[in-house]
Amino acid sequence: MQINRFRQYGGMAVTLGCGLALIAAGVAACMLRGFFFVGEMYLFLTGWYALCGVLTLGGLVLYAASSWEMRKLKLKGKLAGKAEPVRALAGGGVKGDTGGPVKREITEAERLAGSKRLVTYHGGRAATTRAAVEAVSGSGRVLGGSVSRVRRLKAIVWLLPGCCMVICILYAIHAFRGPLSSQGTWNELLRWGFYASYALFAVLAAGTRRGGALLAAVWHLLGLVISLSALLAVCGGLPLPYAVAYSQSPEVSVTGARLAGLLQYPNAFGAVMAVFLLERLFSAASGFKLMGPSGTVNGEEGTEEEGGASRGAASLEEHGEEVSRAEQENIASSEAEGGTVSRTGQENIASGEVKGEALSSAGETAIAGREERAWRRTAELMRTAARLLPLFPYAAALLLSESRGAWLAAAAAGAAALLLKRQLFVPLLITGAAPVAAAALLYRQLARSGLAAEPLPGLLLLAGLWAGAWLAGLWLHRRVSRAAGKHRAALLALAAGAWTAAGSAVLLLVRARITGPSPTADARGLFYRDAWKLAAEAPWLGRGGETWRHTYLAAQSRPYVGSQVHSGYLDILLNLGMAGLAAVLLLLLAAGGLVFKASPRLLPPLFVILLHSAVDFDWSYGLVWLLLLLLPAWALAEANSRTARTAASPALYDSRWQHSKPAGQRRKRPRRLWGYAGISVLCGLTLLCSGLSFQAMKGAALFKQAVRENDPAVQITLLQQSLRWNPREPQTAVALSRLLPQKQGVDLLLRSLSFSQGDVALHGELAARYLRGSDPGEALYWVRRSQQTDHFNAAGRLAALKGMLEMGERSLAEGDRRIAADSAAAGLELLRQYSLLTTKEQDRGPQHNDRNFTLLPQSEGIYFQLIHLQSQAALSFNDR
Repeated sequence: MQINRFRQYGGMAVTLGCGLALIAAGVAACMLRGFFFVGEMYLFLTGWYALCGVLTLGGLVLYAASSWEMRKLKLKGKLAGKAEPVRALAGGGVKGDTGGPVKREITEAERLAGSKRLVTYHGGRAATTRAAVEAVSGSGRVLGGSVSRVRRLKAIVWLLPGCCMVICILYAIHAFRGPLSSQGTWNELLRWGFYASYALFAVLAAGTRRGGALLAAVWHLLGLVISLSALLAVCGGLPLPYAVAYSQSPEVSVTGARLAGLLQYPNAFGAVMAVFLLERLFSAASGFKLMGPSGTVNGEEGTEEEGGASRGAASLEEHGEEVSRAEQENIASSEAEGGTVSRTGQENIASGEVKGEALSSAGETAIAGREERAWRRTAELMRTAARLLPLFPYAAALLLSESRGAWLAAAAAGAAALLLKRQLFVPLLITGAAPVAAAALLYRQLARSGLAAEPLPGLLLLAGLWAGAWLAGLWLHRRVSRAAGKHRAALLALAAGAWTAAGSAVLLLVRARITGPSPTADARGLFYRDAWKLAAEAPWLGRGGETWRHTYLAAQSRPYVGSQVHSGYLDILLNLGMAGLAAVLLLLLAAGGLVFKASPRLLPPLFVILLHSAVDFDWSYGLVWLLLLLLPAWALAEANSRTARTAASPALYDSRWQHSKPAGQRRKRPRRLWGYAGISVLCGLTLLCSGLSFQAMKGAALFKQAVRENDPAVQITLLQQSLRWNPREPQTAVALSRLLPQKQGVDLLLRSLSFSQGDVALHGELAARYLRGSDPGEALYWVRRSQQTDHFNAAGRLAALKGMLEMGERSLAEGDRRIAADSAAAGLELLRQYSLLTTKEQDRGPQHNDRNFTLLPQSEGIYFQLIHLQSQAALSFNDR
């Protein structure tokens, strides 16, 4: 029927569109440093939202075409909706209430009945039909439970794009309420719109026939590209900028170098590698099966179908012996009666021939069963090899990142998963022994040279250890699966020894960082205390996007350096308050519940994301959100695949086997007008976001072009064009104000300040502008506002003192003694506050003084100059 063709082609179009979108997002994430900087994403987001708009229009067309076909079918009266109860006929046939035969369903149902069909020749087709109907009924009940379970999971999975859309709405509310940073809020809105559309594509792909394979391909493509690019940058000479992070502090890195890969941040890179490693480890452990001596699973002689076939063959052999004996007796009696064969003997001879043919067919079935078992063993070996292949690069990249947080998160996630699935302990011990030991050996070798290896020896070392780990893992897996008793215990001891040796080799090298004091942990404690105080100022809705980045200099209690709060949960709390945090927690709860119900083996990687994001800024990387949203969609796809395999017959999917409600009791469908409206709104929103991304991209491109120019007139023109494209960008306004006259520059800065109320650069430039004027009151006001946005800025405080001194000297030279005296008094007050703050900071000690906030030596000279200016202004005023 035409409606079926529409559905088929529509499903193919959905699969193709979702697959292209997911792959494009993964490739872009690898090329753009994990989607950390939104400024680098503008071009991609422009194309992404345009693609979403095109796909939404295509969906609207398919929806309209499907609706039209359904209407035509209803008008013709050909829409199948009634259930056809199955009833057996006298000759073994089956009819529904309308009298139409249902041959295909019964044929498949008879196959479900197993070997009963082989032993009911004398019982007629009616017995077979009854067995078939019973098999269909039982399988239908099992399938009905699976289908209802999958439907519940599908209802849960729609919370993922739904929660992302709620967060987008919250950012949109902030954008129109006047946030702390308008540009930061729009950046976050574009981010979360991208996450929502990505989640939608992943969910749609999970519902397709090949969704599981598609999502698995995207996942493994990301993992292998990220891990191998980082390893090749160290061992193969791959030119990857900032792939290795160097540090001279032993508290940051024992070896002096840490692998950062495409993400350019070792902690986030280590967390991502832990996610991929645990996914492969638990996948390989879940597929681990103990094999018997003959190669069968768990010591059995084959699967249930093979057992049914062998039992059927045995029953045929028994019946065949009985027939041959009956033939002999009948032939002997007929010969004794004069050589005439009776009719009963002829029937028995015919029956024996039939059963002899059945016996030969059973022999062929047994041979086919052995061939099928051999093919299954080969396929299982190939699947095991594929599962074990990526383990070594993931483990090596995780160790080379030297991220203690990622190591602890991986260990905690693995332990939590083992508490839920204790039977996976031995498979995990077996599958991870060889790859982890080889990764530890590579880590020890590269640590000696500070992750600096010659290309050719490094490639040989990497390839040799990878091949050795893979082959050793396959050998250990195969031997343990077939061994028993002492041999199996010895192999388990060997695997445990490999784990112990690997752990000892790594811990002996990094024990100082693990057992000693951790200044980074203390710094995070300061971040969290200041962030909690800042969050208390706007607890319900927060202050908009990028709150910590624009306010941490004003909120910090010590002069530390950290534009990231190092906690994804606190970052959401600062941006969106309790409302946004509740939406994110609901998203995480839905993802965790769906993974737990659909595919528990994916829980450990999800645990790693949830744990490590609490102590680092993983959520600032869009790549981490893509992985988090991909896991529950993948779990749903696996649940759909298992449900499809449970249905051994296509008849179980046929609507004629299902019971439907009468037409009068069916719920009325909502008006299709709402469907058209919803799709149209989505299309409009995607095109609007594409336009916003294009405007931001154009403004950023013009700003970069202006920075490269040397002619001030050309710079002014380019910067003005940049501001017309994107008036919310504060750095463009600051750069343009420095090229404009005093009045125009101040007006431009004040307009830009309405978009970015907490921007440090805008406040500092306004203070510098007013210090060039002749009003010490206004200058002091903006200087204090500037210092409130950046407490521990020694250079800024010194510049303010110089500005006040110069203003007083200018006023004194012009004969305005009062302004000169006010300027000197304001400068002395600023110097007193500066001195008190530095004294307080010195009493706390040098720890956490990352910005080197001290009383600069020039301050003393400025102090004497201000005293002299004040005395001159007072003397002249007294002379008057």
